[in-house]
Amino acid sequence: MSKTATPTTRGSNSRAADVPSAPPETHQEAGLEAGIALRAQSPEAELQYLPLRGLRLDERNVRKDPPTEGEIEELADLIDAQGLLQNLTVIAYDTPRRGKGREKHRIYTHGVIAGGRRLRALLLLVKRGPIVLDYLVACGVVPVERAIAVSMAENQGQKPMSIADTVQAFANMVAAGAGIEDIAVCFGLTPLTVKRRLKLAGVSPKLFAMFRAGELNMDQLMALSLADTHAKQESAWECLPVYSRDPAALRRAILGTGVRGALVRFVGLDAYELAGGVVIRDLFSDEQSESDHIGDPALMQRLALERLQAKAEELCALEGWPWAEVAIDFGYEVQQRYHDAPTQRREPSAEQAQELAALEREQEGMDERLEALYDREPEDEGEGDGESAERAIEALEVRQQVVQARIDEIEQQLAYCEPEVAALAGALLTLDREGTLVVKRHLLRDEDYRQLRSAMGGVAGRCHALGDGDNVAGMGTGQYVDADARLSAALCRELAAYKTEALQVTLMRKPQVALAALAHAMATVLLYDDCTARFASPTALTVSVQSCNWSLIQVTPRLKESSAHAALSTLVAGWRERLPAEPVALLPYLLEQSVETLLDLLVLCAALTANATHGSTHAKPAQTLASATGLDMADWWQASGETYLGRVSKAQIGQALAEAGEGEAGVGLAKLKKEQLVEMAGALLDGKRWLPALLRAQA
Repeated sequence: MSKTATPTTRGSNSRAADVPSAPPETHQEAGLEAGIALRAQSPEAELQYLPLRGLRLDERNVRKDPPTEGEIEELADLIDAQGLLQNLTVIAYDTPRRGKGREKHRIYTHGVIAGGRRLRALLLLVKRGPIVLDYLVACGVVPVERAIAVSMAENQGQKPMSIADTVQAFANMVAAGAGIEDIAVCFGLTPLTVKRRLKLAGVSPKLFAMFRAGELNMDQLMALSLADTHAKQESAWECLPVYSRDPAALRRAILGTGVRGALVRFVGLDAYELAGGVVIRDLFSDEQSESDHIGDPALMQRLALERLQAKAEELCALEGWPWAEVAIDFGYEVQQRYHDAPTQRREPSAEQAQELAALEREQEGMDERLEALYDREPEDEGEGDGESAERAIEALEVRQQVVQARIDEIEQQLAYCEPEVAALAGALLTLDREGTLVVKRHLLRDEDYRQLRSAMGGVAGRCHALGDGDNVAGMGTGQYVDADARLSAALCRELAAYKTEALQVTLMRKPQVALAALAHAMATVLLYDDCTARFASPTALTVSVQSCNWSLIQVTPRLKESSAHAALSTLVAGWRERLPAEPVALLPYLLEQSVETLLDLLVLCAALTANATHGSTHAKPAQTLASATGLDMADWWQASGETYLGRVSKAQIGQALAEAGEGEAGVGLAKLKKEQLVEMAGALLDGKRWLPALLRAQA
């Protein structure tokens, strides 16, 4: 605290006799505003000056979250520099309370119900030495019966000062003539911290207003402050796409680091100079780097984006895309914003088919020539033959890239989406490392992808169901088709949970099928050189290995009441009794078992990894296993109000009755209220073995 505001002598050995009989006027003034405000809310409050040693945090203080050590240290510095500017709010104890533990010698006369952070900061100052426990603290004393109400009123009314206000206040103080050292001492901060805050005050008013509104964060503001003019700061912000304005990207744009030669080749130095850009040429260096030429990297970024945007508009006009976005780099952050739309392939025209065949023949020929060049022996080469061979390899590899790019271009032209998906799909224009324009078509923006997933009944159900993963690349071929697209996603997951456990039980009853499924899952990974084999032929088993049963219970607790769950629990419990209690003894135990026992255990483990979860990549192969095991979900599931009827529309209930042979009854029940209809329909479907399409056997 300031020297003039200290009501007692410094030092830990001071006694109560050193305390002045009346508090200094500086404290009276410091606590006056707080006292008046308190009395305005609570007329019975009384402002008193109480010794710090008699104050403790009361359990009636409504703020329970403890502050961090950093918060207390910062507040202690501020109080030490400015004094206690706001009084504490306390209640008086009828009977003084004795402390516990280390504080058993302390007698507490008042409990703090508002101002816990300030109390902790004052005690920290006692520990540091500037004040002692006999220090007099301004306190507003309120009746005990008002404690909780007053504590809540004060805590709810507090709002910390924003960083923007702090920065602006420092700038105003400097403008009024205060020095950096003065501000540092006044607020208990280091001069470096004050300088950093003042640096932020020099950011463009436009950008600072955005910071105040929460449109950019503190790290971004710090990065922008590196530019020495407001124009450069605003240019650096505007030249970057919204999703790429992280602090690192802003620093690169301002400092010129990371301006790749690809941008220079794409924009061209002539266009850059024509726009007012400065080209810095080092006359003392023999090796010139294209990135070293750029004196205004933000301008180069802006020109590249403007040119990409013009290309995007041309693409939309020529190919009819509803949108086309641009990005200088197709890095990780950009990739996470897009998903491959589910596509189908149309038959190529005669010209396209002829060109594709010619390109593929050329590719095969180049592969053979390259293989021969790679396998050549050095001793067979004459003088100069080695260099010519290297040039030939380089030329062939370049030509291969050109041919493959043309094949990819034709394939993109042949790809198409269903109309509902096409209305959402667009394209992305970006640059490769050489500065060549790259167009990625048939993309879904993240928000459109989520919209499509939420509308699976209307869109994806008639096309291809979107998977649970973040990327749907390749979903155009062989993915699961939603058979009950109109059902809610939650109900579909629940029905698939029932199906998964029933499938697990039937797999146990068909060991040969379970072993075949396990062999398939392993062989695709272990016996094929192509690492994409497991994606081309997915498995229904989660052979990582993990069980999905816990997550199935999270989908619906009612699963525990199903007959499949009961059968599964019995089988698992039986094996747990046979196996050693300690995992370390399991392998020695298994090494002593017969082949038949091991096969039985392997069948169990394989079945426990089966997953028929709706919408996952396991769903379609799981259906194949269900057919192989002869799974009939009518043996394991019954339509009722809880499992189905109460979760769908009246029209869908009528459709279910019609499919179960109760169509006439369904017409008669159509006028009933939903609850009555569900009850009557449940009775009519009892024993009918009716199943929704998602649970029916499929070829």
